[in-house]
Amino acid sequence: MKATHSRVEKALVLTSAIALLMGACAAPRALPTADSSAQPAAPAETAAPAEPTRLVLRTTTDPDNLDPHVSAASLTQQIMLNVFEGLVKPAPDGGVVPALAESHTVSPDGLTYTFKLRAGARFHNGQPVTAADVQYSFDRLMGKGSPDGKPLTASLADVESVATPDAATCVIKLKQVNASFINLLATLAVLPAANDGQHDKAPIGTGPYRFVSYEPQQRIVLEKFADYWQDTRDMIDQVEFRIIKDDQTALLQLQSGAIDFTGVSSEQLPTLGSSFKVVSHPANSVFILAMNHARPPFDTLKVRQAIAHAIDKDAIIQAVFNGYAVKLGSNMSPVMARFYQDGLQDTYPHNPDKAKALLAEIGYPNGFPMTLSVSSHADLYGRTAQIVADQLAKVGIDVTIETVEWGVWLERIYTNREFDATLIDFTGKLDPQAVLGRYASNFRRNFINYNNPAYDALMEQAVRATDPATQVERYKQAQQVLAEDVAAVFLLDYQFNWAMKPQVEGYTPYPIFFHDLSRLRLTR
Repeated sequence: MKATHSRVEKALVLTSAIALLMGACAAPRALPTADSSAQPAAPAETAAPAEPTRLVLRTTTDPDNLDPHVSAASLTQQIMLNVFEGLVKPAPDGGVVPALAESHTVSPDGLTYTFKLRAGARFHNGQPVTAADVQYSFDRLMGKGSPDGKPLTASLADVESVATPDAATCVIKLKQVNASFINLLATLAVLPAANDGQHDKAPIGTGPYRFVSYEPQQRIVLEKFADYWQDTRDMIDQVEFRIIKDDQTALLQLQSGAIDFTGVSSEQLPTLGSSFKVVSHPANSVFILAMNHARPPFDTLKVRQAIAHAIDKDAIIQAVFNGYAVKLGSNMSPVMARFYQDGLQDTYPHNPDKAKALLAEIGYPNGFPMTLSVSSHADLYGRTAQIVADQLAKVGIDVTIETVEWGVWLERIYTNREFDATLIDFTGKLDPQAVLGRYASNFRRNFINYNNPAYDALMEQAVRATDPATQVERYKQAQQVLAEDVAAVFLLDYQFNWAMKPQVEGYTPYPIFFHDLSRLRLTR
């Protein structure tokens, strides 16, 4: 889940050590002869070191938790993936690349993964990364040693054991084949065992940037980690994520020079002129109208079908996104081309008369009241909610829009599942299991309470498939089930527009919600 982000400030820094070094390297001066009247040569000037670089990006809300094993918000991941790494890490093309593990092998039966840790990888406190830290991190994620024994993620449910035969080797054995396993590791952070109990207060990772400070409702500051295992010399020295909730305020701050980088809406794009650089790309997200299947009348298929027929997706795309979005029919974006099932966009086409007929058929000839709860952390939710309410009113459904703070949304709606309906965009993932697995009945974050045994079976078959073609087919069938069952009203995938000062170079889009600071540069 996400929301939408840098003022280049420079401070003149000249340390005495550098001055002495530069002085020692200066060419020797020619001494005057005894009868020379020439004045002594002036001391050679030393070149000033490069000034530290600083970038300010806008983010829309506070992180939900600084502990990466606990955090659930994509907006937090967007920032903190720069601080934390796993055995592998995400790649811009949607795959994974080596991170703390420089290599890995998989046994012929697909059940044993052996990782060789990277020599020289260090935590931000200077301590080397060892297999014991990997063991600690996996045990913590799996709930071992916790008071209630509950895992912090479902991603490791197939892990049978984690062994560390030596300080540089980690062996993970699975209970059964999991075709998605290596991709799932890309966002599971390895944390230092020595920092236990402090991960949410003083986070320590291994990424290219280290955590410096967090001021609630103000900013998060990161600093380049000089001992990172990759070359950091050209990286930006300090990055501030400034928390600015209002889109228009963020735009004004970009134009005034107070920040360097922010997301802008399609409506704001024309106001930028030629003074700023813009990078646009599909979000690989799924924007949905989610209904709580555990609450009547949303537990009835024909009610959900009626709501789907009442919604005009094209009108939302034009009114809220100025046409910069694609219509969806299930919980997958066409960005994931290999797995995407096309043709589901109009499973229940806009048809208010059909919606009214369905409602009358099941005993709601005059509709019913409902509450649509939306977070205040991004304008698009409130604007979309108003259109949805107007469209549902035309078929007799009386919608009350409730606006709540992002933290309230995460706790009451996403965690405690106390809601009728809500609007949210599920951010992209690297693997179809993570994208579609949100609707599995045993997924602990299945906050809409969707439960369909046929769907669960397809998802299980897909993740256990050793044949890639079979895996793709099962995921496509699963999308069909979600569409026909109206697990949610799948609205659209919109386009990200990132506006930045011309000096910002190297912004690289990912299929997940992530600003990769290690690729950014500032031209002088």
